[in-house]
Amino acid sequence: MDSKLDSEKKKPDHKLPRTTAEKEKREHHLALAVLIISVIFWGYSFISTKIVLTELPPASIAFFRQIIAFAVLISWLVPTKKFPRIGWKDLFRIGAAAFFGIVLYFIFENTGLQFTNASSASMIVAAVPIITLFSETIFFKLKVSLNMVVCILLSIFGVYLVISVNGKLDFSSSAFLGNMLMMGAMVSWVIYTIMNKKFSVKYSSLVLTAYQTLTSIFLFLPFVVSEAGRWKIPSLFPLLNLLYLGIFCSALSYVFYIYAAKRLGPTVSSSFLNLTPVVTVIFGYFILDEKIAVIQIAGMALIMLSLYWLSRKKPQ
Repeated sequence: MDSKLDSEKKKPDHKLPRTTAEKEKREHHLALAVLIISVIFWGYSFISTKIVLTELPPASIAFFRQIIAFAVLISWLVPTKKFPRIGWKDLFRIGAAAFFGIVLYFIFENTGLQFTNASSASMIVAAVPIITLFSETIFFKLKVSLNMVVCILLSIFGVYLVISVNGKLDFSSSAFLGNMLMMGAMVSWVIYTIMNKKFSVKYSSLVLTAYQTLTSIFLFLPFVVSEAGRWKIPSLFPLLNLLYLGIFCSALSYVFYIYAAKRLGPTVSSSFLNLTPVVTVIFGYFILDEKIAVIQIAGMALIMLSLYWLSRKKPQ
């Protein structure tokens, strides 16, 4: 009798861990799903930016994109009635993260896209997971294995093939300049991801994105003043692409990415960005009629291969 009672008392103890595990599993799958959606949105964003660049200057595109994004985010945030008070110290750091992940990122990216094609630009995104892993090793003391070192070296060579012109570093080439600006954008994104690691624990992804988007609008002002004379109302197709960039790529995708990074970690989340080139190359081929060199495909393959081997054994 006593043993039966004991077994009945133990039953609830087994239910809680199982429920918690199921919840974590659901959150994990949801994080993967929204991350893949973000990557698809961002994959087409290179095409959209190239289209909008035909009628608006680079910094201004990012500026208007953030205004559109903030309008979407605030309409999403107001019904929740959740406006947490953020201290000046956190506000300054959130603004600093926005400067790297939104302002500098788009200044580099949009300017770079004036000189390089969308497919090459998107392939450089494949370097982000390696840079992120390297950063986490330095700042968060991740254990570095021989496997990691080999993967990093392979990926660096792959990036060299992607940003080179016919296998050579031609410093006079506009394509090389565009690709180097894209590398600057990727470094800015990694800094943004690392800086957000702390804030994503304290604030929801929606709140954090809304505050950073609003901050970025003011931070963009010094960059857009000189471009104001070139502003005009875009024609229909570029305008639709600008709306797409603001709504889907800046508002939704940033919320999704912060949500995913909080649950999957910076390195895993950034690894999924390697799907971006696939999406961009497909859209670039059908919409912009872009061609891609064999040596660049080889570089992308090296980067993908290095990440495949890297993902086989998770760092401890």
